[in-house]
Amino acid sequence: MAEVQTTYTDNLAPAYPGMIANGEVGNRITRTCEDAAGIGFGKAVYRGAGDHGCTATQTLVAAGSEDAGNTGTGTVTDAPTVSAGAKIGRYTLLLLQTSATGEYSVHDPDGVLVGSGNIASAFSGGGLAFTWANGGTMTIGDKAYVDVTGNEFLGITIAHEALAVLPGADADEYPQYENVPILTGGTPIWVTVGADVTDGANVYVAADGDFEPSGGIPLLGWEFDNTVASGGLAKIVKR
Repeated sequence: MAEVQTTYTDNLAPAYPGMIANGEVGNRITRTCEDAAGIGFGKAVYRGAGDHGCTATQTLVAAGSEDAGNTGTGTVTDAPTVSAGAKIGRYTLLLLQTSATGEYSVHDPDGVLVGSGNIASAFSGGGLAFTWANGGTMTIGDKAYVDVTGNEFLGITIAHEALAVLPGADADEYPQYENVPILTGGTPIWVTVGADVTDGANVYVAADGDFEPSGGIPLLGWEFDNTVASGGLAKIVKR
């Protein structure tokens, strides 16, 4: 009888991407894959264009505006540049001194201080880049806003061990139009990390879809549940 396998690794892999880590209660939803390239197991997904769709790509846009009660007439960039790290919601700019080049603070939609900038100088931070121009008498207490909109994060794709591989498709991924089970929180799930991570660190999604402890798209409320070196499998959870 032929031998099926003659060599084995010293340690078996603890899991695979998209595997639920334990028996804790988790919340799960199902949506339809909209991506022509498919969506892999253990990947972050976002609200799709359709009512019940999901996609592996988040698209954000921003719009600047000024408070109607301002003394100064300076305007914020109409369409600020948005990059990884920006949050959906309203950023608030508050002028801290009466000056044509006065300092202002920038708070994100959760009220967290992102940083500070100066009137008439370019600001970059928290995934945003814009300029609050000088105009009239820029007065302490003047406010401006940057509103970020886009398709919000839904959760992490759960692996389907019995999913058939269609011609031309890759293994371990949901093809376009397939129903995708998504974990929105409650129990840990295994994912691939693109950097060294530690237990309790915040979770971000890098441009390549791997998960890291900083940079990229923040997954609010999620954290790493173990310590793993770059390239390995880690558990992430939102409890």
